[in-house]
Amino acid sequence: MVLFFKFNLQRFKLLALALLVSFNVVAENNIKHYVQLNSIFSDGKYAPFWLTANRQGLSSVDNSNGFARYGLTIDGALGKSKNWRYSMTADLMVGYNRENEVDLHQLNADISWKWLTLSVGAKQHYAEMRDFCKLGSDDVKDNANPLKYEYLSTMSELGSGGLVYSGNAKPVPQVRIGVSDYVNVPGTKSWLKVRGHIAYGLFLDNDFQEDFTKTNLSARYAKNVMYHSKALFLKFGNEKKFPLTVEGGLEMYSQFGGDIYTHAHGKILSMPRGFRDYIKAFIPLSGDETTPDTEQANISGNQIGNWHLAFTLHTAPVDIRLYGEHMFEDFSQLFFFEYQANKDGKRELVYYPWHDIQLGISLKNKSGYLKFISNVQYEYTSTYNQSGACYNDPNAYFNEQMDGMDNYYNHSIYPGWHYVGMGIGNPLVVSPIYNTNGSLEFRGNRIKAHNVGVNGIIDADSEFMYRLMYTYCENWGSYYNPFDDKKYTTSLLADVMYLPKNNNWLFSLSVAYDKSNYIGDNWGVMLSLARLGLF
Repeated sequence: MVLFFKFNLQRFKLLALALLVSFNVVAENNIKHYVQLNSIFSDGKYAPFWLTANRQGLSSVDNSNGFARYGLTIDGALGKSKNWRYSMTADLMVGYNRENEVDLHQLNADISWKWLTLSVGAKQHYAEMRDFCKLGSDDVKDNANPLKYEYLSTMSELGSGGLVYSGNAKPVPQVRIGVSDYVNVPGTKSWLKVRGHIAYGLFLDNDFQEDFTKTNLSARYAKNVMYHSKALFLKFGNEKKFPLTVEGGLEMYSQFGGDIYTHAHGKILSMPRGFRDYIKAFIPLSGDETTPDTEQANISGNQIGNWHLAFTLHTAPVDIRLYGEHMFEDFSQLFFFEYQANKDGKRELVYYPWHDIQLGISLKNKSGYLKFISNVQYEYTSTYNQSGACYNDPNAYFNEQMDGMDNYYNHSIYPGWHYVGMGIGNPLVVSPIYNTNGSLEFRGNRIKAHNVGVNGIIDADSEFMYRLMYTYCENWGSYYNPFDDKKYTTSLLADVMYLPKNNNWLFSLSVAYDKSNYIGDNWGVMLSLARLGLF
């Protein structure tokens, strides 16, 4: 695993492209091409928030930006048996007013045996348990048409995205093995299903971080930081026999290894990246003598995670889904209690209620009335509490342990939970790319937000779809650097997409508006034209 990520990246790209060609020659496969033209025109300091947030890092925050994109996918079976399949994607972009004018957005190869898939490379992934409000036909997950999947996934998101992973940043290159869709657990008669994954990867934004921080001599930036993620989800129920299903699980992420720099002092720290550190990323453990004292007192690396729980009631006229998420940093807020030292130095259980949560309700219209409305959703998000405003590890001067000031998405060693400046977690915690002081920290991570969304299919024969969203977010800064005045942002979005049936063209128009004393007043439009499949 370590050797893989030290392998020359350029050689890997050439190898993957060679594999695309070789499979085209020797295997029975399904070849697809897609092209896309995308432009944003806006008035304001930045492009409107919802024209850039949760779009896989494709759009820039610059108030005028665009790109041309070409993708090639190959999908097929290996041998006569349908148990083994493969899929490959190469996705190249050329744009203006972007962080990279030329960008290899995706390059990956998947091989699957029945329900188990091994994926290598950079590939778009989406927030967990967010597909309830999906639009479009049942082939939305057709791997041979990833651009259609991308558009429909965006149109189907009526909330602000997951708390720790939302599809806000571009994909991180990784080796990932897992079960992407639920599979039945043997012996449960379809009443219990399971899915999950394990992945290791590498952040490749070294040059971006160094360049972004060059005006701030004390700002930290990192190189060659490792990535890890894992998730396990269970689904209880069989809607064909009982109308209520329950779904839940846990996802966890980690940054480890790498070198930390400042422009004033050069390299200031090298984090270990041996085999033991891969194990510690998988099983969160304290650091050893090769790590700073804070890592030895807590958990090695930047560990962040999220609990999920959802209840779905299936009825004839409407499906009703209640869902919730709760995030945690290291072991802080992992459970409702922690085993801590009191003021006398004796350890005892301390109750920690979960204040920082995301709660939502979604309604799916199946009644036949108001057919142009498919889904309606309300969502509340809070990262305000962060275990409270006090923090102390037991020491010679003060015995009592107090967990607080979790400082979501930031870290005492790593610059933070972002990739190429875009937050990997919930985008309502404004990404470092918006910072004007050369810092890669999240300036305002204590938020409370309300989000309302609705989508639908206006004309089923032509798949003429729309999405409307309203978001209001309040931001207090962070415990370490609170804002002098509370910041607020109101964001509006209207998406319309036209996807004619039996036609490979796709057109979308988005109009968005921000009213904010944080990111400014912005309004603009985004035009997108795509061709799916061969010309």
